[in-house]
Amino acid sequence: MKILPAIDLKNGNCVRLLKGDFANVTEYNFNPLAQVEIFKSNQLNYLHIVDLDGAETGNQSNLDVIKEILKIPDISIQVGGGIRSIKTIETMIEMGASRIILGTALFQDGFIEDIKKNFDSNQIVLALDFKVINETPKIYTHGWQNTTDISLHEFLSDQSFFLNILATDISLDGAMQGPSFDIYEHILNTFPLVNLIASGGIRSLEDLDSLKTLKIKEAIIGKAIYEKNISLEDLNNDY
Repeated sequence: MKILPAIDLKNGNCVRLLKGDFANVTEYNFNPLAQVEIFKSNQLNYLHIVDLDGAETGNQSNLDVIKEILKIPDISIQVGGGIRSIKTIETMIEMGASRIILGTALFQDGFIEDIKKNFDSNQIVLALDFKVINETPKIYTHGWQNTTDISLHEFLSDQSFFLNILATDISLDGAMQGPSFDIYEHILNTFPLVNLIASGGIRSLEDLDSLKTLKIKEAIIGKAIYEKNISLEDLNNDY
């Protein structure tokens, strides 16, 4: 399993939100570049970086920090948060991002068709953040602030072009209560060709083992690392 430590940026610092709540922020490192080097020194050479300010406002407030991170050699980084134009995607790829994470922009008229025309499917990660409402996972946008009436499975059924699917249960993100195993299992049974990336709620090596049992090949871990519930020594790129 590929492990991607999460670096969420707010005002240039590494932070974590609880359940997508911008009013519930914990700061962990005032030097994101140093945090990247910590991960790299532990042979964790894949990273997940999100500009939280960008996710909330649509403006790339942490672009300078991201640019410096992307200069670090021998590490593969996927970047998201407020990326809502073809030009911004191109800029991030030119700066060295290995994959671009898209969420809110997917719901702009014509945007998905523009993505298909300009990029390979392996360059894009669909970030589908959801909350379960009346037993149905509904997609949220604009930094987890706006709900849609579109179910996770309904959206995926129309998106066969995209292979990398990042599905995050907002109600579990940062809560360390375990991932959405049932929803992940249903996605994989319904869409067996997708590369499903687990995110939200991962709290232990046992959770990772359970995700591996589901045949999930990538997992993003944030708070469990920063709170030392999972040690970096226990993780590597082939966990």
